[in-house]
Amino acid sequence: MVPPRPRLTDTPRGQTIFISAWVLGTVITLSLWIGAFMLGQNTAEPTENLAQDVEPVDEAVPEFPLLGSSPQSPGVWGWLDLRGGECLTGFDDAFAQEFEVISCGASHDAELIHAELLSDDPGEPYPGDALVLAQAREICDVRDLVDIDVAREFSDLRTAYAYPVDATQWSAGERGVYCFVYSEGGDVFTQSLR
Repeated sequence: MVPPRPRLTDTPRGQTIFISAWVLGTVITLSLWIGAFMLGQNTAEPTENLAQDVEPVDEAVPEFPLLGSSPQSPGVWGWLDLRGGECLTGFDDAFAQEFEVISCGASHDAELIHAELLSDDPGEPYPGDALVLAQAREICDVRDLVDIDVAREFSDLRTAYAYPVDATQWSAGERGVYCFVYSEGGDVFTQSLR
C-alpha cells in the first residue's frame, strides 16, 4: 500500500510557495493603493484654489417680535405674533405654539397682560437659563399692571410666563417675555384686567 501523499502546505516547499504568494499579493495590493493615492493627489485641485472659491457666509440678523404695540385682532395667532394686551380663550399653557385671541368684552380665560423684549442687541450672547428665568419673573410681576378693582373679584389669579429657553431661540430673535394672567380655578373674565 502506498502511503497517502502529504498536502502541499504540509511540505517545506509548499509552505514556501504559499508564503511567497501571500507576500506577493500583499505587495501588489499595497502598490495599487499607493498608486491610486498618488494619482488622486496629482489630479485634485490645490487647496489654495479651493479656499479662494469659498464665499463668506453672512451671519443671519435675528428678527425681533413687535412687542408692546397694539394687541392683535381676534383670531388664532402664533406666540411670536402676540404683542401684549390680548384676551385669550382656550388658554392652558404659556408655552403653547398658538393662541386664540378674542375681544376683551367677551368671556375669556386668560390675558396677555404684558410682553417685553429682554434684549434687542443682535450681538448680545445668551445670558443663560438662570438669568433669563430671573428676568422673566421680574418682568411678569404684573401687580402694577392690572386693574385692582377688576382683579379683586378673583381670589385665585395666577401669572404664567413664556421666555426664551435656550441659546437657539435667543439667536433667532425669540427674546420676548410674555406674561399671562389666568384664574387657577378656571373662572372667566368678562372685561379686561388692565
